[in-house]
Parts: sequence; structure tokens; C-alpha cells
Amino acid sequence: MRWFYTKRAIPTGMYCKEHQDVELVRYTHPVSTNYDPMIHGELTAEGLQLSSMAFCDQCEKDGVYQKQQQSRAEQKANSDFINHSKYGKYNLLKTHSLVGQKSLWFARFNTFRVNGLEEQNVLNQAKRIAREYTEGKRFNTVFVGGAGRGKSHLAMAILQEVNENLKDKKFSTLFMNISELIREIKNSWNYSDTKAEEERLTTLMRSVDLLVIDDLGTESTFSKDNSWIQGIIYNIYNAREGNTIITSNLTGKEMKTAYDDKIVSRIMEGSKNSVVKFEGITDKRKSK
Repeated sequence: MRWFYTKRAIPTGMYCKEHQDVELVRYTHPVSTNYDPMIHGELTAEGLQLSSMAFCDQCEKDGVYQKQQQSRAEQKANSDFINHSKYGKYNLLKTHSLVGQKSLWFARFNTFRVNGLEEQNVLNQAKRIAREYTEGKRFNTVFVGGAGRGKSHLAMAILQEVNENLKDKKFSTLFMNISELIREIKNSWNYSDTKAEEERLTTLMRSVDLLVIDDLGTESTFSKDNSWIQGIIYNIYNAREGNTIITSNLTGKEMKTAYDDKIVSRIMEGSKNSVVKFEGITDKRKSK
């Protein structure tokens, strides 16, 4: 079988990036019954069809192509499970979120400490927002206020509430802390396919039914000239039609200073009645 393919290997004049002394080849095979020159590529002088991909003999021996094929199969299986299985959708929050603080997994409405009218007010608004998402309404939400006021807690509580109430309806929720997201993407740059993890995460964030982007405006990850990070956020927001919750320590004026105007416009779009200000609340982390 190996001899059969070797006799039909066509040198390309190009060389493998990993094995720079190995010339890439394309293989010939009988013409497909549904052959379309615009899709399947050219034919040889003998009337055989050329493979659209070029292959490295050493990569083939190392099992690189087999691993890539297995990886694609695993990704498709995971995607099918998430998109078509009731349990895949329900479990997405727990299996794919990046939360930063592990204690957030225990965040519920009944665990939010109320010490005054201000806390009761934001809790009531969060419950109302969760109820409206459960009812199928589509809109954005913005939680703004100082650090430690309970924004992340109530954002997670909304997800947990909606996720539980809609678990039989293939509804998906996801919590993404912005610092953890950027760290995850940057860590993936150590691997050969630097775009794979970024594409996986951003695709997930674009397609999930209800998304929390937590702690937008973290100084360690954002700056006015950091176009790469801002581009990720804009592309995610641009693809979504509501159902996105933002938590941030920045005021509206500070957001306009820190971010491109298009991003601020997208964030505020569709959230006119759902901007919750965590004012008059003390830092809960200091009061523990």
C-alpha cells in the first residue's frame, strides 16, 4: 500500500516548516464522482485528481496528521455534545467557564449578604434580570461599581438561576473572567497552533446563549493601545445579539477613556434599562 502511494507522490517544490530538508508532496487518486474543479483542485495530465493538501513524509511517520484528524474528531464530538445535548448545554457553565475566584461557584442569590437598602436594591434588580432572561427576553446588562461590591457574585447567581431553570431547553450559559481569558490565550501561544485556543474560546463566547464577561477594565490586561485584546472583545460583542452581562469597576466615562468608542457603544447597546450601579455598598471582601 505504501508503494502504491509513493508511486503517485507529486513533488511540490515546497518544504516542511518542521522538517526543512523534507520536500512536501501531493498525492494523486482517481477522480471523485462529484468532482468540481472549483472545490477539489486540478487534475494531472493523466486525468487523476491531485490532493488539495501537501504532505510531509516525516510528519506522516511521526503521526502528526493522525493526531490532527483525531483532534478534529474530538472537537466535533465536543461541539455536537454541547450544541445538541441537553446535558451538554447545561454542563457548559461548569466545564468551560473561567472564573478566577473558585468561591464564585457557590454564588447564589440566597448567599448574597444584604446589609442595607443599597444591597437589597441591586439584589432585587439581579433577580428581575434573571427572571427576564428565563422568560426569553434578549438584552444586555452592565454591572458597574467599585471592587468587592458583589458584581461578580450576582452575575454568577444570574447564570446559575437561568441555567437551572432552562436546563431542559438546551440553553447554555458561560462565565468568563477577562484576566483568566487573556491568560488562557497567552498560555496557548507556547504551542505550535497559536490561534487554536483563541478561536475555540472566542467561538464559544460568540455562540453561547447567555454570557458573562467579568471584570472588564482590569488594569493588568487592558490599555488604550492594546488593540489585540480590544479586538477580541469587540468581535465577541459584535457577533452577539444581546444576552451579554458585563461587570466592570469602570464608570461610563472611564470606559470611554480606556476603550475604543465602538466597544463602548456595543457594550451599552441594548442595556438601557439594565445598567445596575453598585453605589453606597462597602467592599464586602474587607468586611469579612
